Amino acid sequence: MKISSVLFVSGALVFALGGAFIVRGMTVTPAKPVHPKVDITPEPAPIYAPVLTAGRELHPGDFIGANDVYWKQVDRDYPSEFYFKKEPGGLTEIYGSTVNQLVPKGELLTYDVVVKPGQPGFIASVLTPGKRAVAIPTDAVSSSSGLVQAGDHVDVILGLEDKQSGKKSDKDDALMSFPFVASQTLVTNVRVLALNNKERSALRIKEDKEKSKEKAVYPETVTLEVTPKQAERLTVARELGNLQLVIRAVNDSTTEETSSAELAARDVTTLSDTTDVYKQLQSPAATVIQYQGSVMKAAQVSN
Repeated sequence: MKISSVLFVSGALVFALGGAFIVRGMTVTPAKPVHPKVDITPEPAPIYAPVLTAGRELHPGDFIGANDVYWKQVDRDYPSEFYFKKEPGGLTEIYGSTVNQLVPKGELLTYDVVVKPGQPGFIASVLTPGKRAVAIPTDAVSSSSGLVQAGDHVDVILGLEDKQSGKKSDKDDALMSFPFVASQTLVTNVRVLALNNKERSALRIKEDKEKSKEKAVYPETVTLEVTPKQAERLTVARELGNLQLVIRAVNDSTTEETSSAELAARDVTTLSDTTDVYKQLQSPAATVIQYQGSVMKAAQVSN
């Protein structure tokens, strides 16, 4: 074979092999680059302050206790100007409060709905429907030395005293003062709502030791829950004399209807019903008859 032919065949073979390698390189998929694995932790969901929620249906006049409300975890931030948000101290500041409108179970409570003792609207919220609140003057004696407290039930007695009236004595024709005094029970079994301007809830909680050491302050006015007619009677009576509060037992089951019937038939208690002292002073003097011979003399002696 000629040398030229050999070279031609060898060159063709080289070109063929080179083309094969080129085609193979073009058809093979290049390997993907390997990147280090990075763990991505999702951001935690925001946690908002729990909000006070009604645990049952609350009605005006219901006093809020431990089983009536709870802190509810919410999914957004509620403004603290309108909602009760959980703070240190728990629910103590809420206990004893009431609401001024119906609050369904599970609804968030707001400041304009919850009324605490001492706040405007508390008396109106705890009043029994159909009743009225009337304030009458009192003092340490009339309020049983300050033992009357909000939530107690009392009777109210009107006492009259007129020291200007009097009767003449048969002994020396001088004017002896016999006071015209009388009393009558005007209303019975009425609830005490407030003393002075301090209302107290029927729900009592543990008091602070420092507050319990405070000096007792005797009330000057007491606010009672009465019927409209009873309010009229007390309004007139407080202009006539002294009104005395009489505390009733907590288990006294006497109803207002029964008490009203008793009042209709009850007599006024006067001085003569209380003591016989003035009866003795008004009784005529004893007469003594003396005989001196044929002459009879009659003389009166004092008792």
